[in-house]
Parts: sequence; structure tokens; C-alpha cells
Amino acid sequence: MKKTLLATAILTGLVSATAGAATVYDKDGTTLKVGGRAEVRGLISDSVDGTMKDKSRARINFKGQTQITEDLTGFGVMEYEINNGSSVEVEDTDGEEQDVYNSIKTRYLYAGLSTVAGDFSYGRQDTAGVQVSDLTDIASTHSGIQQVIDAASDKENNTFLYAGEFAGVSVQANFIASAEDDQDAYGISALYSTDAGVDFAAAYSDQDEENQASFGAAYTLNDLYLAATYALGDTSADTEFTSLEIAAQYKVTKELRMIGIYGLAEEETAGVTTDTEDFVALEGQYRFNKSLRTYASYKVNNLQDKDDELVLGLRYNF
Repeated sequence: MKKTLLATAILTGLVSATAGAATVYDKDGTTLKVGGRAEVRGLISDSVDGTMKDKSRARINFKGQTQITEDLTGFGVMEYEINNGSSVEVEDTDGEEQDVYNSIKTRYLYAGLSTVAGDFSYGRQDTAGVQVSDLTDIASTHSGIQQVIDAASDKENNTFLYAGEFAGVSVQANFIASAEDDQDAYGISALYSTDAGVDFAAAYSDQDEENQASFGAAYTLNDLYLAATYALGDTSADTEFTSLEIAAQYKVTKELRMIGIYGLAEEETAGVTTDTEDFVALEGQYRFNKSLRTYASYKVNNLQDKDDELVLGLRYNF
């Protein structure tokens, strides 16, 4: 069986933060890698009172695996994110938004077993639906609108996940054991990649009155990558939604790449349709090497009373 599953993902996954991950322990079949990023970002927009809003963040992750037998491997992953200053907004006990300074949150925290039948894990991790939404979630910012309901999103607590591969099809299934009554959720997805560089994916997620079906396709030809994802479902008993995201990336040179994102989403309640997303974003990204990159992303927001955004960033992966 081809091992493109969670155990492999420990060494190559969490791509956005592990390009320079270092092996700090490797002995008797047990390895531990440490990685992360330091990313300074500034948001320039009419929605900002001053010149620029600080959106900087840092991440650190630990990924380990241990060989138990020839066909059994244990693994564990944890990743934390530190947000700088006013880049984090949360609701207080009265429902009012307030800034939280130097907050630390757990992004991933899970462990499991990799077997010949597939990988089994539990903890705070991605749901099965992310296998589809990741096809277009490729930009440094201004992408990833397809995780509409929690049951189809990344980084969910109490998530049991199975990942396996059958006849070239990557299959994932998850169950979320909620701490609240009647809020358990489940999801299933499949991804098939052809030798011609074409990927096809589909997923379904369900939680109480919420459900989401997602579909995606991608095409890779040398330095060109094109992808589209579409989602539809219900966010409540009387509200339906649809969401479309299109992504394109072209590697102009080894260091320079251009990324374009188009997002369009709407909700319908009692026969009234409301646009929730309508934007075009263009990002220029320059990678000095595998550790250091800089980028500029401009988002044209077509929604009424919503402002355009310019995000400037410099990111160091370690």
C-alpha cells in the first residue's frame, strides 16, 4: 500500500511551517522534528484607522514518529501559534470584540497509529473535508473560503480521523465527538490523482442541521497550477449556501511566483439571497530560498461596504 498518509505527513505535512524543520532526535527507530515560522505581516486598508495594522504571527511545531513493528508506526504532532498584538480579536463575555495581545493558541495536537490498513489518529486536527478545500487554499492570505461549516474545516477538537489509499484513491473519514448535546459531526472525502497531472476530489460533512458537500479539481502542468472548488449546503434549517473558489499559480522563475484567487459565495434565507464573499486577489511571492520568502497580496473586495486590502509579509521558515 502506498504510504501517502498521516505518518508520511508528519515528515512532510504542515507544509506552510516546516520547510526547514530540523531533526533533533533520531535513534532506534524514533525521530523528532522541530520546525515553525516567524512571519511579520502588515495590513493596509481603509478599514484600518491608522497607517497599517500588525498581523504578525509565529508558529512552532513538533512532529515525532516511532517504529513499533515493520507494519506499525506511532506518530504525534503538535503546533502552536503566537499572534502579535492587535492581530487577534476575540469576543468577551458580553459578546464584544476586543484585542488580545501576545495570544498563544493550539493549532494542532493529535497522535495516532499508521498501519498497513491506513492511519488512525485522534485529537485537534483537520477534518476529511480539508482534502478538497486545500486544492484552492494556496495563497499566503486571501484564500481558503471553502471551509464553511465547522464539520468541514481544519483544526477541530475531538476529531477521530482515518486516512487510507485504495487503488490510487486517497480516502479520509472523520468523526467529531462534541462536548455539546447533538453536535457530533462526521465527514468523508476522496481524492484521485491521475498521471496526467489532474486531481479530482469530493467530500461530504454533516453536523446536526448543518451539512456541506464539496467538489474540486486541479491541474498541474510544469510551472502552472490551476484549481477550482465548489461547496454547497445548509448552515441552518432555513439557510442554504454556495461557494466557489478558483486558484491559479505560475512559477515565473525558481524564486518568483504569481498567485491569483477568485472567491464568490452567497447565502439564501427565506428566499432572500445575500452575497457573503465576492473578491479577486493577486499575490506576488518571492522565495529567496526554502527558508525565507516575501510577498504582497492585494484583494479587490466587490462587496458593498467592504474595503480592499493590501497585505505585505516577510516569512522565515525554520
